[in-house]
Amino acid sequence: MDATESADLYAATRARVTKAAQALTADQLTTRVPACPDWTVHNLISHLAGVAGDFVTGNLDGAPRPPWTAVQVNARQDLPVDAILEEWAETGPTLEKLIRSGSTTHPLVCHPYVDAGTHEADLRGAIGTGRPPREIWLAALDWMLPDPRPSDEAPGTLSIITPDGTYQLGSGEPSAEVHTETYELFRAIFGRRSPSQIESWQWPADARSWSAAVSRLPQRPDHQHD
Repeated sequence: MDATESADLYAATRARVTKAAQALTADQLTTRVPACPDWTVHNLISHLAGVAGDFVTGNLDGAPRPPWTAVQVNARQDLPVDAILEEWAETGPTLEKLIRSGSTTHPLVCHPYVDAGTHEADLRGAIGTGRPPREIWLAALDWMLPDPRPSDEAPGTLSIITPDGTYQLGSGEPSAEVHTETYELFRAIFGRRSPSQIESWQWPADARSWSAAVSRLPQRPDHQHD
């Protein structure tokens, strides 16, 4: 993906989330986000604005680990959501310009639509407004997969077949395959599906043990609905 497409995807995601956030009630802003149970909707929006601010200022130490994101959330916990969105309206375009300039090679900064798109889906799931556009989850999957990193837990390379294409976990010739919906894989690769949800994919009888051994699908203990 080139820099312009990455920036455009992020800008479109930012616009959708901003529009959705502006329409939220006070009760909705305090709603817990099932995919990020430590966060409210307000916290999630704070994180998105905070990411943009940190990326444009080069504050990348610890990204994207929880202590890094916690600072973003805590710094904005007492701000009204309108103020947070105003901040994002300033830093977001600056980030998009930075990406288009080609002056950064940091993978997170170059592809901010991945985190933003994941959290857009989290937000939509929390407030019940359906899925984000297909283009964002396909782009996120293309960035994440194939993943050739070895795993001590997985028994080999897994081929994941979806209506939009075949993705691979591991390197080398696949030793097993599974069929699922593309959106389900998108949510699972970012830890938004439970073991039972992953086990419900169309696993061949001789490969079902794979569903509990895919270390690149960080599973949540609770069933997710989005």
